[in-house]
Amino acid sequence: MTRPGTRLRFGQKAIVPVRQYNRMRKTYSEGVLGIIVQPIRRAPATTVRGDFDADSWALLKTRRAYYANVVITNESGNALSLYALRFNPVFRDGGPSDVILMGFGGDLPNCQETPQPESFDHRGDRWVTCVVNVSTPSRPIIGLEYMDPPYGREGHYPGDPSPDFNEYYDLGTISWS
Repeated sequence: MTRPGTRLRFGQKAIVPVRQYNRMRKTYSEGVLGIIVQPIRRAPATTVRGDFDADSWALLKTRRAYYANVVITNESGNALSLYALRFNPVFRDGGPSDVILMGFGGDLPNCQETPQPESFDHRGDRWVTCVVNVSTPSRPIIGLEYMDPPYGREGHYPGDPSPDFNEYYDLGTISWS
């Protein structure tokens, strides 16, 4: 397993444990994923397609889109029903986020969002998707941090039980730059 707080170069693989709660079945599935973040590329934020209002379009004209392909592999062979993994942007100045759009997907010509695979239950299964962030040109995004537990904080729905290893969360993110 990749140690909490590890800093990787783009293209290097992190090996991470996952424990996912399935709201429909009210059960947990556990496994091991490999994550590779490719180098961050940039494009004018106006190339991001979406249903934006006039104020949002005006704001996008002053921003840049930063995007990276992410390769996720099933390393354990356990049956997993994947969800979008959580990543935060890393800024050159190390400051807090001023990102106005973030997350998986986004309609960007060179950044193809692919939905989670219907089955991800064999060792070596792959899911390639894209992470999009938008920021100002004066605060370029130079990396990504993996935020899912145990490396980051738990994000679960109100009313869902917390996993029994909740005390081990927020140990330190894994970052790529």
